[in-house]
Amino acid sequence: MPKKRIILIVTIFVIVITGFRLGWIHLHAKPEHPPIEAGVLDLRGWDELSDYAIELDGEWEFYPNERLVTLDEQHEAEYVQVPGDWTDTAGMESSFGYGTYRLVIHVDDDLNETFGFRVHSIYSSSTFYVNGELIGQAGQPSEEKSSYKPLNNPYSAYVEIDGGNELEVMIEVANFHDPNEGGIGHSILFGLEEPLRSEMKLVEALAIFACVIYLFHALYGFVLFLIGNRDRRLFFFSVVLLCTVIGTLIGERFIFEWFSFSFEWRNDILYVAGIIGGYSLLQCIRDFLPRFMTRKVLILYEIACLLSLVLVLILPVSLNLRIEAVYLTLMLLPTLLLIVLMFKSTIAIDQDRIFLLLASIAAVGSLFWLVAMHTFNMMMVSYPFDLLIALTCLSTYWFKQYFNRLKESQQLATKLTEADRQKDQFLADVAHEMRNPLHAIINISQAVSEREKKQLTERSRQDLMLLHDVGRRMSLLLNDLLELARFRENRITLHKKAVSVQSAASAVISMLSYMVDGRPITLRKEMSDELPSAMADENRLIQILFNLVHNAIKYSESGDIVIRATYANERIHLAVEDQGQGMTEADIEAIFQPYEQVRGTPSNEGGFGLGLSICKQLVELHGCTLNVDSTLNKGSIFSFTLPVASDSVDELTPVMVENASSWNEVAAITNEPQKTVAGTIHLLVVDDDRVNLNVLESVFFEECYQLCTVSSGAHALEKLDRGKWDIVISDVMMPQMTGYELTEQIRKNYSMTELPVLLLTAYNHDIDIEAGFRAGANDYVSKPVNGLELKARVESLVEMKRSVKEALRLEAAWLQAQIKPHFIINTFNAIVALSRIDLERMDGLIEELSQYIRYSIHFQNADDMIPLKDELQLVRSYVKIEQERFPDYFEVKWKVDETLEWNVPPLVIQTIVENAIQHGLLKSGKQGLLEIGVYDHGSFVEVSVCDNGHGIEKSRVDHLLERGESKHSGIGLANTHYRLKQLVGSGLQLESEIGVGTSVSFKIPK
Repeated sequence: MPKKRIILIVTIFVIVITGFRLGWIHLHAKPEHPPIEAGVLDLRGWDELSDYAIELDGEWEFYPNERLVTLDEQHEAEYVQVPGDWTDTAGMESSFGYGTYRLVIHVDDDLNETFGFRVHSIYSSSTFYVNGELIGQAGQPSEEKSSYKPLNNPYSAYVEIDGGNELEVMIEVANFHDPNEGGIGHSILFGLEEPLRSEMKLVEALAIFACVIYLFHALYGFVLFLIGNRDRRLFFFSVVLLCTVIGTLIGERFIFEWFSFSFEWRNDILYVAGIIGGYSLLQCIRDFLPRFMTRKVLILYEIACLLSLVLVLILPVSLNLRIEAVYLTLMLLPTLLLIVLMFKSTIAIDQDRIFLLLASIAAVGSLFWLVAMHTFNMMMVSYPFDLLIALTCLSTYWFKQYFNRLKESQQLATKLTEADRQKDQFLADVAHEMRNPLHAIINISQAVSEREKKQLTERSRQDLMLLHDVGRRMSLLLNDLLELARFRENRITLHKKAVSVQSAASAVISMLSYMVDGRPITLRKEMSDELPSAMADENRLIQILFNLVHNAIKYSESGDIVIRATYANERIHLAVEDQGQGMTEADIEAIFQPYEQVRGTPSNEGGFGLGLSICKQLVELHGCTLNVDSTLNKGSIFSFTLPVASDSVDELTPVMVENASSWNEVAAITNEPQKTVAGTIHLLVVDDDRVNLNVLESVFFEECYQLCTVSSGAHALEKLDRGKWDIVISDVMMPQMTGYELTEQIRKNYSMTELPVLLLTAYNHDIDIEAGFRAGANDYVSKPVNGLELKARVESLVEMKRSVKEALRLEAAWLQAQIKPHFIINTFNAIVALSRIDLERMDGLIEELSQYIRYSIHFQNADDMIPLKDELQLVRSYVKIEQERFPDYFEVKWKVDETLEWNVPPLVIQTIVENAIQHGLLKSGKQGLLEIGVYDHGSFVEVSVCDNGHGIEKSRVDHLLERGESKHSGIGLANTHYRLKQLVGSGLQLESEIGVGTSVSFKIPK
């Protein structure tokens, strides 16, 4: 665009906006009023007082270094101009000090009205008296700095005159903070209550109107930045507007009436807003800078801004006020540079940038008028229109740019869609690839720790444990990262239904109990059993509580961590309380931000600082707010509320129907199952959701399944006491008693092979699954359930149970119905462990063990005694199985006369060998030696089993052969001792020493 045309447009524009402002000033001009002379204002006969509020500008009485309480007629007053700096008087040598202003106002006798005063700014504290009555105050004036409190806030004060015509105004003022100016710095408004309030409301309304417009533009700037191509100029444009809002509210001083700010914070906020605003403005125009200036100017300016921000935050307010010219310079430099750059850019690059030039002129003009008002103490009604015009010009420019880019964006739409798809696929692939090696690290470290524990030093064992724990934490971090990615892509959808808060709390406590790591920390819940259900997404509620409790464990060294829930006003109030390190106010402001953490504490376990951010977002998705109340070194309380689930069936029907539909589809593919277990299978199914119970009934619809359904853990325990069951299928999330707690109760009376437990879990995470196994579950199936998989797992577990039962029956015949099959049970426990890894391998081992059992009972299984070679064959098989389970843990040395033909009680040697391996060698933490010997002494045969394992404490050796010692452990040493005494007349001989090993022997007479 030609330079002359630009100059013409700019000239017209300046004339127009200046004319508007002068017209605004004229519109709100007030009529002349009597002057203030020698501390007296005579308004008698001035009729305009009923319509206008006036500025009390003029000659006031001033008493330097005197307070109202000490003021008397002996002190002579000086006369000073108000508003103005009191250093102009003879009695004040600096802006620091104190004094009293006095003004007498005469009004008409018949005005029995309420009068008001509006104080805008008095440096730096004041008390306002009228006719001896205190009607207003900001801070606390005092003669000494130590006892005075600075607070330069605006305030309004009203006083009613009843029967008088004189108002004696006395204002005590003290300033020990502001080195630039002291006294009454701005005009004080005076008038009748109604016109004064009207003027104040007008000023306030204009300021709020302008701020709303600024915030609106800032908002759409942020929105365009987020949804557009992330043009950083939009972001800094929004920041400039936010700083403008702050500057406007501080300049008009309304913010100090709305919020309580200290004297220091008021100035610091203004300086920070000005510096950030100037920096952001420079970032907006950095593309217009000449190439040779870009790097140098930006680096120097950024360093100056950074240093200034540091100075603002660390220097006392008195020093900041002394160097405030530096801060104002940093703010003004980009504005002055802006006009020059926009003028050159409009000429050389793009004529559309004329709108940026006009916006710059309007903004700088507004700033010029603001500086002039403060410099010359000018009082006028707020005029926000220059900045609004600037925003309009900016908006026009950006919209033109937007429409210019729209066509290009449409052409790129197809490519962007494909790139977005590839990005999602990439994220899924990366997540998968990261999980696999991470789980490999966890599993290998755990396997090495178990396999090599005899050879490992204490330091190596601790290092492996650390590696394993770090891997687990990395897995949790990976889950948080993926979750955060879903939030950023807005891919989180809630599936709300009635959820038992008690069950969610119990499940979380079960999942995280292992993380206490020996610290004196107690996890518990406090809530009524009658607490109603909440309307929430079950999985997300568990995730929220999990993250909050996990965070509490991380930052606690001892004490209780409590999940509380109460019911009030149709809402459930949940809180997670800990007695940990607590947080400062600054920490509280930051913790909900991604990647923010409370640092510098011994309990800090690392992480990305995403857990609380995810919690906050999940709670907000439920329409609630996550609150935190924390005291440093005393603990924290995180709380939120959830709506109570409606009792209306119609509200929950859509979710139930959807669930039933998906279950029925699963059931449909299992109409022709290939059943692998003979006979009827008795299933006890536990779930609090009637729909899920009906669906499970449809899955196990065949006659070979006898299904009993109950709706709670307590009812399930009652059923267990009254009948016999092949397997228990339980949902994890149930009220009063969770699936974890039910499993723990079952395991008090039934082993894993006596009654298998299969858990159904919707929260399919490693920590959830591990909690189930720790409780004693045999297996788990994740929701949504595949019917074919569910039936296959049920039949595998039932087949295992029945195989054990058959082995127990045969063993009972061998041992005359007195001894439990210890070896077989432990072998099947090993198979149970494999069931968590590979069902196909488990089935193969079950089949192989069944063949082994049939082979072993082939040799006169009902006899009290069996050939020694048969017993040794069983022992060799057992040792082989154990060595396969624990490779390189121990070696075996056989000292057996293979030609010896003699009979021994069945499973005696095998039992002793098993105890030596399980309780001696595997606990020693080093590679051991097992020595098995059979010696012919002529009149008797001696069998000995020696190991160099852990050994047995002296206090236990004497009681170990008592039958009550092994009550729940199957065939133990006590039962073997008892059998030998029954069959051959003498029992076991036991010798042991801690750290040396154990020797067990017995003699059989010929």
